[in-house]
Amino acid sequence: ARLAVLIGPFAIFPFITNEGNLYRYGLITIIYALLALGLNVVVGFAGLLDLGYVAFFGFGAYLYGIMASGHSGHHLQAEIAIPIVVVSTALLGLLLGLTSWRLLGDYLAIVTLFFLQAFVIFVNNANGGLNDFSYPFVGKVDLTGGANGLDQIDPFNLFGYHITTTKGYYFFTLISLTLLMTMLYFVNASRTGRAWRALREDPLAAEVMSMPVNRLKLLAFMFGAATAGFSGTIFGAVQSGAFPGDYDVGLLITIYAIVILGGLGSIGGVVVGA
Repeated sequence: ARLAVLIGPFAIFPFITNEGNLYRYGLITIIYALLALGLNVVVGFAGLLDLGYVAFFGFGAYLYGIMASGHSGHHLQAEIAIPIVVVSTALLGLLLGLTSWRLLGDYLAIVTLFFLQAFVIFVNNANGGLNDFSYPFVGKVDLTGGANGLDQIDPFNLFGYHITTTKGYYFFTLISLTLLMTMLYFVNASRTGRAWRALREDPLAAEVMSMPVNRLKLLAFMFGAATAGFSGTIFGAVQSGAFPGDYDVGLLITIYAIVILGGLGSIGGVVVGA
C-alpha cells in the first residue's frame, strides 16, 4: 500500500506534462532514484563510504554503448546486453570491494574516489587516436570516443520491441524502480539485511557474533555496482551517447545528497529525496 502511494504520482505524471518536461523532471528523477537506491545499499545498509559509485554508472553506459551502437558497429539486443552489463558491473564492484577487506572509513573513501578519477581519465583517453592509447594484443582501438564521448548508442530493443520515446523509457525505468524497491524491501527484512545493518553499526561486534563481515561487504559492493550499471544502460540509451563529463564528482555529490536527504537505510525516503 505504501509503495502504491509513493509510485502513484509517478505513474500519473506522464499524462499531465509534455515530452520535454517529462525528460527533465520525470525520467531523470527516476534514474537518480535508481542510482540512490544502489548507493543506499552500500552506504545506508552496509555503512561503507564508497566515493567511486558513479564510475559504475558510467561503466554501464559505456559498456552498453560498446555492445550496441553505431560507434562500435555492434548492435546487440537489449535483453542480452543489459544482463551482460549488470553482471560485468557487479564483478567490477567485487574487485573494488576487495579493497574494503582491510580499509574502512576515510581510507576506503580515498581509494574509491581514486577509482572514480581513474575511470574518468580512462574514458577520456581510450580512443586510440590522438592520444595514442594502445591496448595489449589489439593495438589502437577507439573504445570510448575519448573526450567527444561514445555516440550513436542504440535505443533499447527488447525482444523486438523498440523503445524510442521518452514516455517509453519513463515507464520502463519506473517499472524497474518498483521492482528494485520491492526486492530491497524483502532483502532488508532478511538475514542479509539484518547482517548489513549490524555491519554498519559495529563491524567488530558483527564479526565477533560470527557474521561473515568480508562477504557482506563484497555483496553490498556488488549489489550497488550492479544497480548503478543497470541505471547506466538506461541513461546511455536515453541520451544515445556516453560522455566523460556526465560521470564526475558533481553527480556523486548529488546522489549522496539524495541518500542523506531521504535518510540512510530508508528505501522510500531515498525516492522522496530524489
